[in-house]
Amino acid sequence: MKKKFLYFIFFVFFSLIFLITFDLTDFDSKFVNRSTFHIDVKNLDSKYTKRLFTKLRLYYLETYKILNKNSYEKRWGIEDPKSRNLLEKEIIISPLTNNFSKTLYNISDYDVSNDWFRSHGNNFSTRFSSISLINKSNVKYLKLAWIYEPQNTLDYVANVQANPIFYNGYVFTPNSQNEILAIDSITGKVKWNFKVKDGIAAKRGLIIFNDDKISRLFFTNNRGFLYCINANSGKLVKDFGKNGAVKIGVTPLPPIIYKDNLVLVDTDSNLIVIDLISGKIKWKFKVKNEKKSFLFANFHKGSPWGGFSLDHKRGLVFFTTGNPEYWHVGTDRPGDNLYANSLVAFDLNAKEVKWYFQEVAHDLWNLDLAAAPVLTSIKRNNLNVDVVVTVSKTGNTLILDRDTGKSLYEMKKVLAPTSNVPGERTSKYQFQNEIPEPVCRNKITESDLSNFSYVDRVKIKEIFENSEHGFPNPPKIGIKNIHIGSCVRWAGASVDTEKNILYVSTDQSPYIISIFENKFWRGTYTHRWEQFKDNKNFPAIKPPWGSIVALNLNDGKILWKVPFGEYSELTKLGIPKTGTSNRSGLTGTKTDLIFASGTQDNKFIVLDSNNGKELWSFEMTHPGSAPPLTYEIKNKQYIVVPAFENGGKKIYSFYLDQ
Repeated sequence: MKKKFLYFIFFVFFSLIFLITFDLTDFDSKFVNRSTFHIDVKNLDSKYTKRLFTKLRLYYLETYKILNKNSYEKRWGIEDPKSRNLLEKEIIISPLTNNFSKTLYNISDYDVSNDWFRSHGNNFSTRFSSISLINKSNVKYLKLAWIYEPQNTLDYVANVQANPIFYNGYVFTPNSQNEILAIDSITGKVKWNFKVKDGIAAKRGLIIFNDDKISRLFFTNNRGFLYCINANSGKLVKDFGKNGAVKIGVTPLPPIIYKDNLVLVDTDSNLIVIDLISGKIKWKFKVKNEKKSFLFANFHKGSPWGGFSLDHKRGLVFFTTGNPEYWHVGTDRPGDNLYANSLVAFDLNAKEVKWYFQEVAHDLWNLDLAAAPVLTSIKRNNLNVDVVVTVSKTGNTLILDRDTGKSLYEMKKVLAPTSNVPGERTSKYQFQNEIPEPVCRNKITESDLSNFSYVDRVKIKEIFENSEHGFPNPPKIGIKNIHIGSCVRWAGASVDTEKNILYVSTDQSPYIISIFENKFWRGTYTHRWEQFKDNKNFPAIKPPWGSIVALNLNDGKILWKVPFGEYSELTKLGIPKTGTSNRSGLTGTKTDLIFASGTQDNKFIVLDSNNGKELWSFEMTHPGSAPPLTYEIKNKQYIVVPAFENGGKKIYSFYLDQ
């Protein structure tokens, strides 16, 4: 009897060990830079094993503190601010002045003609059209061509943010009901619709490929599947993957096409290369500088989700990465957390990271690089230099040599403060660049506080004086931190490569971060944030709260900046245009026009790209949800604007009526 009982105990014990080890282990033979069997706490799926390891972690730390208090305090105590007294206050990084990347493309290659085959226009993500039928002199004649609205309005999904594409006379786009549509680009009549059951269909876009047999439309569902459908029929291509779908990691992004491959990046920091026709996964690369640890997981997220671009002649794919989690507490993720908050160049032929540039190290402010990088060229020494450009939530515009990742402008790192959160180790330095000029504010001062006549100035000033004020000041226990977030959202910029001008919409939303001990798990910390608003529920800082900005990439100077959107309530009080929150982006054209939407006044507007002057506008029922698409068919130019924000379901099309 005793033996049977002991056998049972041993069986249960080893079964638990096996199940826990199995839950800790990720099995995948496709990685070229990682073993087939990968053990990491981050792999845990079971809520029970997650709880077990959280408790083990706490017991380990308590034991560690008892056995080696000095070592414990060095790692898990509060960092001494005096430890940085002897460090340089700032570090200047000189710009690249010679040995630039060679120009491999013509200037005209960067524009999108009438082949808008991929969301953001082309592989360079310039989102800049060379179609010239609509110009400054005739834009006043724009009128509605058609409006699409779904018949079934029951299955609404939020956050559909796809820039539509145009091919062979049809507009391909997701709608607000989790369907992919083929819409006749002249009449607005739906040719077919494809229903996606799970996730968000083509959340951040689509791409189309014609292999002379069929036109294939690729997109993801933001829940782990890549789909391939026949663009002519709207049916799944059954011989792609398993009945038209391939199981991948979670990503909102469509793939990009290089040679005979589909290239994807997912939110678990995997770069995945898939056969374009069969859907077979060829290889994977883990884009994360991981450290092996049993109780402390490699940091979560910090993954590519904003978008990516391709230089097919160099075989380089460029992508931006998000911030690591937890957002405002980094005690369990010491170090810089590579490659989070970075612009990464990956060599698809060598299967390796060619270079990276990390803008914010050990991010505690949610300052991810949210927008896709743009491939373009700028002028140096009377030569065109191939560069990659991205605009960030700090307001910085990174302009980097495409081959080396070195900045073409001087960069400055400033000494950053320490935190009072036990175990937090902030990065010693953070970037505070002056040129290119920041496209929005990244730090709040007292002079930025709202001074409208209705504002309770005493209240907001009191909150300001009892708080610290944003990046690079880290969030702390016992004192609030007012931070200006957002700035450049996922839609990013439109770039005129011939003129070397970048156009971007910005969003300024101040919020307050508070850090406190997690009541559910002692010894750990968490955050709370709230918007910093005035007594009418508007931002408690001076406008503009939303802007459109034109930046000269050759000298880094802002050419013009105008408010983007208005609140009618404030307009009635005689307050000039303030700009509103927005995140949907804009599209530029060769005829000096900017098409833009996404503001809270529901307007689609057309601006003069030389000065930001509004030339035409149309009030929709809801804000735009993605950058506009423009195309030409039968000698007429059309503009398509999805408007799914705030519960919207319509897609608007405009054309020139002369």
